[in-house]
Amino acid sequence: MDRKMRYKAAIFDLDGTLVDSLTDLADATNYALAMFGQPCRNLQAFRQMVGEGTKTLISRALEPDKQHFLEKVLEKMRGKYAKICLNKTKPYKGLPQVIGELAKKSVKLAVLTNKDQKMAERIVNYFFDSYFDIIAGATASIAVKPDPTQTLQIVDKFKLKPQEAVFIGDSNIDMQTAKTCKMFAVGVSWGLGSIEELKENGADIIIDRSKKLLEIFN
Repeated sequence: MDRKMRYKAAIFDLDGTLVDSLTDLADATNYALAMFGQPCRNLQAFRQMVGEGTKTLISRALEPDKQHFLEKVLEKMRGKYAKICLNKTKPYKGLPQVIGELAKKSVKLAVLTNKDQKMAERIVNYFFDSYFDIIAGATASIAVKPDPTQTLQIVDKFKLKPQEAVFIGDSNIDMQTAKTCKMFAVGVSWGLGSIEELKENGADIIIDRSKKLLEIFN
């Protein structure tokens, strides 16, 4: 870590980084799959499916020869998820308090997720009050991570350079995004990705406790 650099912004991934949402995602997807007679998946299988947006999740959950069900299953999954997204989802230990401390330090805060925009807003605002200045989710009009467009837009809105921001995530996609944008890449070990995956994709540091985030901004 470059101790001479004073980081002024933190951009967080959502699922697997800020919140453990896997069970609700799995329950909504399995509900939709079952409606069309498709086999359900176990929770462990979903760990490899999430991270690249809801449509990709559904495509991965369907068998290769059942992709024609994609749009119908996707619609049902989104409807179900909107109803149950807060049932079992919870923030990872200590993160609400850490986010609050970063806000007190005047660190600019953003969430960048491949989750649908409306669901991202609902979950972030429920668990993290109004700490985040920007919540950027997936929409039909912009490419998702690891495309750098949204990340650079966030930094631009903060009137900062990419080198003044930290990107925090749990997956290869997050680390790739950070590196493409020339940002300091923080991997978290408590999420869905492995430590090896984080290292291989350019993590500058890997933390195992949320409080270690505060050290980066001291």
